[in-house]
Amino acid sequence: MMKSKRFLAKLAAALSVLTAVDPGWAQDDVLPPEAEVVAVDAEVMAEVEMPPENSADWQYQTTLSLPAGDLSASSDLLDVFVPAELFRHARYDLSDLRLDAANGNSIPFAVRTLSARTALEYLPSSEFNRSEPDGGIHEVTLEFSGDEPTHNQVVVETSGEEFRRTVVIEGSDDGQDWKKLVESHLLDLTLEEKSFIRNTFHYRESRHRFLRIQVSPDPQVTTSEAGKDEFTIGAVRASREIAIPAQPVVTDAVISTREPTRQFGSPGSRWILDFGAEIPVDRLEVMVADREFARDISLEAETVNLLGQPQFYPVMVNESTTWQRQKSDKPAAFVLTFSEVRSRRLRLTSADYRNKPLTLTSAKGSAPARQIVLQRSDATQFPMVLRFGNPEAESPNYDFARNLPEALPTTPVRAVLGAAEPNPAYVAPPMPFTERFPWFIYVALSSVSVALGAVVMNLSKAAIANHDAASSKT
Repeated sequence: MMKSKRFLAKLAAALSVLTAVDPGWAQDDVLPPEAEVVAVDAEVMAEVEMPPENSADWQYQTTLSLPAGDLSASSDLLDVFVPAELFRHARYDLSDLRLDAANGNSIPFAVRTLSARTALEYLPSSEFNRSEPDGGIHEVTLEFSGDEPTHNQVVVETSGEEFRRTVVIEGSDDGQDWKKLVESHLLDLTLEEKSFIRNTFHYRESRHRFLRIQVSPDPQVTTSEAGKDEFTIGAVRASREIAIPAQPVVTDAVISTREPTRQFGSPGSRWILDFGAEIPVDRLEVMVADREFARDISLEAETVNLLGQPQFYPVMVNESTTWQRQKSDKPAAFVLTFSEVRSRRLRLTSADYRNKPLTLTSAKGSAPARQIVLQRSDATQFPMVLRFGNPEAESPNYDFARNLPEALPTTPVRAVLGAAEPNPAYVAPPMPFTERFPWFIYVALSSVSVALGAVVMNLSKAAIANHDAASSKT
């Protein structure tokens, strides 16, 4: 009975709290008048608008200048490769880079990683001779504008689902004589809950001015009452797929003296490969002087743990971890490729067993270059100032960078980057309270310990007094 009363009392208290809350929370949202909406939007925009950045927040800077010579007929783009010296002080993803013109205006730019990749260059075209009968072959012809259009693939979209339609793509220079470029199948199939769609067709690079696409219905598909595969041809886009090779940056490493170690439970050798700065690396080339050997090797990269201490972690390489050379082989560098790491030092370990240690003569690390691309400004805006070294900076995400095509329309002019130097206007952020007064934490803990000791002592005295009083009564 007592438990039921307590439950009812708690329920009544909960209901009283709910009824005291503004009931508007349970009603449908009601939009405020238009004037209030505008006022609220203005306030929100004022709060989220990015404040101007202070150059004093960046610890390092360098200059970016135009090269010597006449640039009147050159590209309207500038570029420069990010050197190792900049990697040493910038953020891992280079999102703290900022570029200012001589007049102080911020200059948008793009940071690109020049790894091997492909880019699509779509060709402008006009469509004619579209034919889509109720039954039979559907056809559309494209005519490209410009001189000597170059294309090697086309995307054909058609309506419908679950089909296998034959497509024939032909090219012509005059619209009369046609040469077959490719014959294949348009696919839109589902098998075991997996979709298979093919609407892109590749062929050898062609410069035909006209392109004719013919699509035949799937004889096994009936999408109409007449038992035919009825469909329409949608968008047809021709393009050129361009293979862009990687542009690596190679950095020589300083090889330390050999250190004896244990590898796979056997005697081995270990070397530190120092690049002088924390740089991206995804490929290592090592020259070995010995003429005949077969060794098992491993690779590690250096990082800094949560305690600020350097430590090495294993790097998974793509090639065999056995380096082997016979007397008849020509001396060549041993190559290791792996997922990109950012590290100043790599550690190479070899299992020697009962063999003579290897002699390393050189080591080189490489990775795709980081390229800074910007619009070339008036000569009066140079030299520009490139700032870096701000861990709190947000990525700028410039529109210029997002709209820049993968394959640049022209070869940029290579700018001249100066040496990195401390920013004279840099103002270090204030240190945390605990770092400015490291002794305070110990004083606070000591004070709390003394207070807790006093409380425990008072409680002990009270407990003893109560015990003694109870004993005297008995």
